[in-house]
Amino acid sequence: MPKKAIKKLKIGIFDFTDCEGCEVVLVSLGQKIVDFLKDVDIVDWRLGQKMARYENLDAAFIEGSPITQDEIDQLKDLRSRSKLIVAVGACAALGGIPAIVTKAERQKMYDAIYGTGYKPRGIDSLPLTAYVKVDFFIHGCPVDADELSRILHEIKGGKTPQYRGYSVCYDCKEQGNPCRLIEGKTCLGPITQGGCKAVCVSGGLPCFGCFGLREGANIPALMKVLETRMTKKEMANLFSTFLKATPEYKKYFENV
Repeated sequence: MPKKAIKKLKIGIFDFTDCEGCEVVLVSLGQKIVDFLKDVDIVDWRLGQKMARYENLDAAFIEGSPITQDEIDQLKDLRSRSKLIVAVGACAALGGIPAIVTKAERQKMYDAIYGTGYKPRGIDSLPLTAYVKVDFFIHGCPVDADELSRILHEIKGGKTPQYRGYSVCYDCKEQGNPCRLIEGKTCLGPITQGGCKAVCVSGGLPCFGCFGLREGANIPALMKVLETRMTKKEMANLFSTFLKATPEYKKYFENV
């Protein structure tokens, strides 16, 4: 008796306004992504195929933040025909670095670069959750290759992906990094979801929170520590790098 063919998952990979760095990480997986593609059917990927097929999807992986009405409409369409929406990277999950710029600041930039007669189409950079329900977030700027591979294969295997149950502090311990906070420096590691391998701290920088806030993050406790070494405005700047579009930023820093 012939074996029954296994139905392949239909997935799409999409990008809105972004640097496409997370898709570069996806391509850089090399053989891992080749093996992954053997078991799934990619019906839509602008960077990886000539023709796209408009179909219902088992999973849509979305990089970038929608900042035009066309992108917002496309996002809502993807939600309507996708069983699973996965936000890939800080721009999709948090609004990312583009979310730092306010509406007033953006208009000044338009005037300076394009002239006062230019009519922009762009609107505020917001996370995907501002418009649709997101089922899972793969954080990072860009995403970590091993973390991306882990999530891809869990979804391919029919599993429900799980977040790392620890903060960046655990990553720092694994990398042998001394604690920046104990040294009197700044860092968002204690309140940030782990899994990034502490690349920024290992490079001498603070954690800026690109992996998103850890569930149950004790922000007030960290703020008490940071208040002893920086002003409220400096704290707001630190948080704003990746977290400006979050409710937590608005709660603590909206009037700063």
